[in-house]
Amino acid sequence: MQKTNNGNNHSKPIGVFDSGIGGLTVVKNIMQSLPHEDVIYFGDLARLPYGTKSVATIQKFARETVKFLLKQNVKAIVIACNTIASVAKDTVVELAANIPVLDVITSGSEDSIKNGAVINRTIGVIGTSVTINSNAYTNTIYHLSPNATIITKACPLFVPLIEEGLLDHPALELIAQDYLNSFIQLNLDCLVLGCTHYPLIQNIIQKIIGSNVRLIDPAVSTVLKLQQLLESHDMLNLKHELGSYSFFVTEISRTFKQIGETFLNKSISKLELVTLE
Repeated sequence: MQKTNNGNNHSKPIGVFDSGIGGLTVVKNIMQSLPHEDVIYFGDLARLPYGTKSVATIQKFARETVKFLLKQNVKAIVIACNTIASVAKDTVVELAANIPVLDVITSGSEDSIKNGAVINRTIGVIGTSVTINSNAYTNTIYHLSPNATIITKACPLFVPLIEEGLLDHPALELIAQDYLNSFIQLNLDCLVLGCTHYPLIQNIIQKIIGSNVRLIDPAVSTVLKLQQLLESHDMLNLKHELGSYSFFVTEISRTFKQIGETFLNKSISKLELVTLE
């Protein structure tokens, strides 16, 4: 993480971005752990899913998004998308300059080692095709724990099904069963949900993978690191009232608002359509 300029940063918002709705898992954890912080959320709904796009395209999208967030005068940026974090984190960090950048892959990997791989040192990771093919989790976890055993699996159909709001559809559980069958006999200590969409279906994943396997939600891990960062750099919002939440999207989606309000247990009133440059 780059050095932080904390001058007059208390009241500035936190910028969180994702390709779509999955990053709301990070927002929900900020609401719970940092209730006085203001949040600017950006979802690039018009161009999702990112998981099937080229690295160059994802990096281009990331640059456009970060420029937008910097115009909102954010004090920190959270890459709430594993696909972006896997191939465009350096792009984000370079553009952000002295604004601190946190990402779900680094946080989730650290959590898997510290709190997940406690018996067999065997870690499973599921994510989009881009995330898995980038080996970002594998490389990060191996760097932290060279003796760990890591098994990865791309689950490309999860995101479009979640984005369509089919969270309780029988087809989703059948597809999850097909994806996760290969993990069941591997004595996993933990399974990293390597896409911020996946916590929205964690009950299905836990049911299939078994209660003895700990699910690692990188959104939770990331917000814990964010809290530690804000505290250590004297950047916490000092107001006593609850934070405000503004949502910016590149396409107005009824599904985004419907799923988002259900998941956050909060009305999404500040929803604005924007065009990136």
